[in-house]
Formats: sequence, C-alpha cells, structure tokens
Amino acid sequence: MTGRHGFTLIEILVAVMLTGLLAGLALAPVVVTVRRVVDTQEEYADFSALSMTLDFIARDISQAMRLSPNVLTVADHEALGGNAEDVLMVMSSSPAMQNLTAGTVVYKVTEGGMLHSDLIPGLYRWIMPNADPSTVDHEKLSPEDAQLVLPGVDEFRVEIPTNEREDDNRKEYIGSLPAGIFIRLGRGDNHAQTVITLP
Repeated sequence: MTGRHGFTLIEILVAVMLTGLLAGLALAPVVVTVRRVVDTQEEYADFSALSMTLDFIARDISQAMRLSPNVLTVADHEALGGNAEDVLMVMSSSPAMQNLTAGTVVYKVTEGGMLHSDLIPGLYRWIMPNADPSTVDHEKLSPEDAQLVLPGVDEFRVEIPTNEREDDNRKEYIGSLPAGIFIRLGRGDNHAQTVITLP
C-alpha cells in the first residue's frame, strides 16, 4: 500500500475558500472604518469651505462705508425648491484690496439654466464701483461679470436681527449698517451659519 503524497483538488479549493472567508471577515471592519474616515474628511472639508466663505463675506461687511445713507441692502428671495437665495449688497471699501474702486459688493446664488448652461452653480460676488446698494438691480447682474466664491451653494439666507424678539428677523432691509447680520450658507446636506456683530 502506497501513502498519499499530495492534496486533492477539492481539498485545495476548500482551503482557498476558507482563507478568503477569513480574510474577508478580518478586513470588513477596516473597510468600514476607512469609509467613515473618508466621509468625515469630506464633511469637514465642506464645512471648512462654508466657514471660510462666511469669513470672506464678514470682511466685506466689516469694511462697509458707514457714511453712505444706504450702506446695506438685503433682498429676500426663495428658490423653487424652498431654499433661501437671498441677495446681500453692501457698500464696502474691501475691493480696494484687489486694486479696484470701492463700491457695492453683491453676493447672490446663481444657478445654471438655458441661458447659462456652462455656468457653475454656486455663490457669486459682483463688485459695482462707485454704486449705492439701493441703486443696484440685482436681477440684471450677469454671471459673466462675477467671481465664483463657492461652487455648489444652494442656500444663502441673510437676515437682520431686530431688538424686539430673539426670533424676529427682517428679511428685507435697506439702510445704514445694522448692529448685526445673520447669514446661513448651505451646500447639499452641510450648513454653516454666523451672526456678524458690528460696532
């Protein structure tokens, strides 16, 4: 009687299958953990971009030309889906940092459409030299004349808090610089908001 000198094909296949099963079970938690880390990094990057944009807007507002009778204009607008797409216009000296004439800075969410199919939807910024915010017609602003501040923004809410009640905010405003401004930005499922207090 001769002894066995090797493994049968079935034994090899069973061993490979068991090894693959054990490797899959061992690697499953690693795959889930890596996916969570990637999701967290993407969420943090998105929130960071929204926060930096709020800081950018706050800088324009903080350099408002306070001697003008109409320093700030807020136009209330709502998109078809229900998201706020307000318009903020502030007479500011901040364009001088870009070697431009001081004037009205306009922030507005602009979406693509039939007329602008190649336009990247998002929050845009216009600079209108020597213009008073109350004279700027934001409906006629062309996206080609603007600077894209943050792509993908689908919510831009601007409100002026009143002193009457904590939850009472003005959605339309024209006049001098108020004591504070509430701004909320949204991009997909991520949102960031701030209250800019002014001296």
